[in-house]
Amino acid sequence: MSNNQRGIAYRPDNVGSDWLRSTIGALRSSWIVVLVCVVVGGALGLILTTQQAPAYESTATIYQTPRTSDSESTSRQRTEAFTELLTSDRLIATALADSGIQMSVSQVRDATTAGANEGSAILTVTVRTDDADESAALANALAAALPPTVAALDGEQANGAPGDDAAAPTRLSLVTPATPDTSGVGRNYGRNIALGIAAGLLVGLLYSYLRAQLSRRVQGDTALGTFLSGPVVASIPADKSLSSSGLVDFRGSGGAAEAFRRLRTTITGEQPDNHGFRTIVVTSATDGDGKTTTAVNLAVALAEAGSDVVFVDAALVAGEEGAHHAGGGTADGLSDYLRTQRDIGEFPSASWQPRLWVVSGGSSADSPSELLATGRMRAGLADLATRADYVIVDSTSLGTSSDAIVLARAADGVLVVARSNRTRYNDLSDALERLSLADVPVVGVVLNGYPRATSRSGRGRTAGLSVDRLLSTLPRANGSAGGTFLSTGGEGRRRAVPPTTER
Repeated sequence: MSNNQRGIAYRPDNVGSDWLRSTIGALRSSWIVVLVCVVVGGALGLILTTQQAPAYESTATIYQTPRTSDSESTSRQRTEAFTELLTSDRLIATALADSGIQMSVSQVRDATTAGANEGSAILTVTVRTDDADESAALANALAAALPPTVAALDGEQANGAPGDDAAAPTRLSLVTPATPDTSGVGRNYGRNIALGIAAGLLVGLLYSYLRAQLSRRVQGDTALGTFLSGPVVASIPADKSLSSSGLVDFRGSGGAAEAFRRLRTTITGEQPDNHGFRTIVVTSATDGDGKTTTAVNLAVALAEAGSDVVFVDAALVAGEEGAHHAGGGTADGLSDYLRTQRDIGEFPSASWQPRLWVVSGGSSADSPSELLATGRMRAGLADLATRADYVIVDSTSLGTSSDAIVLARAADGVLVVARSNRTRYNDLSDALERLSLADVPVVGVVLNGYPRATSRSGRGRTAGLSVDRLLSTLPRANGSAGGTFLSTGGEGRRRAVPPTTER
């Protein structure tokens, strides 16, 4: 057995290009959602504007006559003081008393804005209320109350006779009285609708961005093939039998059964006797992608076509979890072979499929990775390849350990399994890159759970499900040709010893 098969050279796009492509793809696929968000945002802006109470602004302009003795800084300070005074409680109370307007001081303060032009002697006071006449009257009352308030604060009468210039009162004159503005402000339809449209567009783009992040998971076979720059050798749809037992019912012609048959044809080639890839390691980028289910059903599909197949459970786990995975550690399997000097032919057991033999994981091992890296493991796979047409090896995921790479160096190639809507592109890219750096031929990438991933399968679906327990979910076929796996010591193909019948 050699690992110099050519395989498929996948060249996954880098993560940055995938992010840009997935973002653009999400925008294209969700343009209707973006359009709806824009329309809804504009409609909300319109509705909120119509429900908004109108407001009316009126502005009065006041001119102050500067004192000739004031410096520039003094004049500026005086202007700032007058501006503050226009919104003071004392001036507002005076304006309310003189005008008779029924409002509280705090209401007027909230509705009033005073200002001054930079470097100018012009003061403005603006009032905004829901009544145009009231706004104008209140602005004029505040402007009229400013001179007497200033005079009172200066200790002089507003119409007192002037003395010298330093003691002369500041002259404040209302130059532009406020007038009612019937146009109203606040109901700015154009602005509010534009803001609603902008908010809706932002929500739509945010949705598209989040969708792009989610779409960085593997979806369909077309997108996956584009990402890989290579073919997806099989797409395994969800199947009812897969959901219930993890095994495909090959007696029918369901979608999953046909998909595994196509995968079988891809591996065997057009000629049945073409065994280019005879020992195949099945792995995945991450746990839960359905690699065990894929490996088992591929083995069954090969056996269904008349090939002698040995399935090897090499997904060994250390500690108590390994014992649970091995069904309590009662059945001899791969780990027991690796720790003893027994012949590999003693460990395959017959399954319900006449031409399918299973080497279970065996009892728990403290250091499974070290066992798999031994020469005895390579020799065992080589020996099994002389006794069967195909050897399918189930390994741990590449995201968990490097066992798959170690096993692949003793095999003809690796089959990588990805799951739709679960496996991330960057995880798959990392897995393929590790295989490429190890110079391991890749038989192909299988997409699991597509076009409709409705259930999980294999070890990802049922925790602690061992391979021998999985294969025992269907009854053994009547009249099975499987008996004892005949040990040949590596010479020639194995022959099934028919089961004896009691007399």
